[in-house]
Amino acid sequence: MNFDPQKDKAARRLDRETDALLENAELRDEAKEYLDETVLRRFRPFSVEEENEYLRETLAWESAPILPIEAWLDDSWSRLDVSTASEPEISAALRDLLERLRSLNHEIWRADHLSNRRLYELIVRRILPCKLKRLTSARSPNVWNFEFYTEYELLDASDEIWLTYYATPEERLLWSQDHNAAPPQRQTPPFARRFPTLDGGCGGCGGCADGR
Repeated sequence: MNFDPQKDKAARRLDRETDALLENAELRDEAKEYLDETVLRRFRPFSVEEENEYLRETLAWESAPILPIEAWLDDSWSRLDVSTASEPEISAALRDLLERLRSLNHEIWRADHLSNRRLYELIVRRILPCKLKRLTSARSPNVWNFEFYTEYELLDASDEIWLTYYATPEERLLWSQDHNAAPPQRQTPPFARRFPTLDGGCGGCGGCADGR
């Protein structure tokens, strides 16, 4: 009996397509209470696999529990008392917390102007108590932007930090033209941290250097 690799490849492709169609029917049935035909119709130009991925994500969203983010952390994590902790202790605790958040599909953006102590405090006070659905899809991370926080206060709807540390030269120029004013002097964020995002970026940091 002669083995025909082309026929075998075609047979395997047909099996995959059949499996995808069967899965699609099951997913549509499960998701019918959440989606109507109008929503699903937009997938018709796309592949069955793409529609299946969307349906899986929809079902995951609908079934995900709503919990404080702190409840997602495992028992090995404990809150540090920043009022008595040393700088090395703060640094280690922050790195650990950032990696834990990243593993839970959270990204920290534009926080490199904040000290380790301030950023740790803000994450503990502002992020960990938030009640959200826990989703694992890297395509839909939870992004936390700290560009309105200084070391001591919250700046309400201000572009100052963004312009000083994070805006590109093109963005600074457009801002200047729109506001008919000179932007603040560009500065390098003092705490450039290695905190990779889920897509391989750097979380909107002002540069990549070892965090201190």
